[in-house]
Amino acid sequence: MQTASQARSLLLALTLTAPLAFAQTAPSRAEQTILQLTNQTRAAHNLPPLHWDSDLAHAARVHAQRVLHEQGELLHQYPGEPDMTTRGAQAGAHFTTIAENIGRAPDPATLQQTWMNSPTHRANILDPNLDVVGIAIIADQGLLTAVEDFSHSAIVQSYDGLEKRVAQTLQSHGIAPAPSNADAHQTCTMPTGAAGSPKLVVQWDGPDPTLLPDALLHAISTGQYTSAEVGVCASKQPNPQFTTYNVAVLLY
Repeated sequence: MQTASQARSLLLALTLTAPLAFAQTAPSRAEQTILQLTNQTRAAHNLPPLHWDSDLAHAARVHAQRVLHEQGELLHQYPGEPDMTTRGAQAGAHFTTIAENIGRAPDPATLQQTWMNSPTHRANILDPNLDVVGIAIIADQGLLTAVEDFSHSAIVQSYDGLEKRVAQTLQSHGIAPAPSNADAHQTCTMPTGAAGSPKLVVQWDGPDPTLLPDALLHAISTGQYTSAEVGVCASKQPNPQFTTYNVAVLLY
C-alpha cells in the first residue's frame, strides 16, 4: 500500500459553506468497520472515541473519487483541487483543526493496520485533540481506496450569544459590562480604527472568543479599566476556511 504523509493545518479562519456533491447520510459497512477499529485503537490508548461527521465524510468522498482516478502516489491535493482545509469547509464542516489519512488496501483491517504502522497516520488516529471523523471508502478492482478526515469540531454560535459569554468572562476579571455595545459592534466590522472614545481597543480572531488574549489580560491587570463593550463579528482573515470569529473589546 502506498500512502501520502500526514497533512494538517492549524490556521484559524471562518468556515465556507458551499455545498458538495456525493451526499451520504450514513457510513457504509467498510467505513463503519474503519470507524470501529479506529475507536477500538483509541480506547486501548485511553482516548475518547471519534464521532461520525457527515460533512467531513462528504469532503472525504470527493477526494477519494479524485484519488481513485489519479495515477502514482496518493496525495492530499492534486493539481487544480482545493486543499483539504477548503474541501472540509466547502462541505459544511466547522472545525479549528483538520487532518487526513489516505490509503489503499484489500480490506479495512489491513488498511487500519498499515495506518497504525505509519507514524504520521498513527499520530492522527491517536491525536487526543481530534474529536470527529468522516471516512470515505471506494472499492475498485479488489482494492479499497480510503480517505479518513479528522477534525476538532467547532460549535457555531450566534454573535449575540458569544458577546454575552465574553462579557461574563470579562466580568469574572472585574470588568463590568458597558451600557451599550454599539461602538464595539461598529469597531468589529471596521477595517481599521475604532468607533467612540475607548481608552483601549483589543481585537483578535479565534475559534473561542471567551479565551481572552494575553494583551487583554495584561491590560485588565493594570487596574486602569472598569468596564468594556464587546462586539463579535465575522473573521477578518483574508482567506477564511476555519470556524473563527473576530472580537473587539473596548475598554473604559
